[in-house]
Amino acid sequence: MRKKEYIYTHALLAEVTGYLIKNETMPADRLTAYSALETCPSSIHETKQKHREAVMALSSAIDRCLKEVPTDSHGQAVDQ
Repeated sequence: MRKKEYIYTHALLAEVTGYLIKNETMPADRLTAYSALETCPSSIHETKQKHREAVMALSSAIDRCLKEVPTDSHGQAVDQ
């Protein structure tokens, strides 16, 4: 991917993560690896590698969160 594509993906994943935290689906402490990078989507001066690492950290946190959501036999999320 190109740098601008990583930045765009980084911004999208940051929005998804914000939504999950706001709706109490994901605890904010899941983002320690992402926070340690000190790179946000608007940090366009950062390297492509930093944005790639941020994308990987956010996608990993989202993946772990979604794996913990209880589902029914059809894979649909169920209320707890």
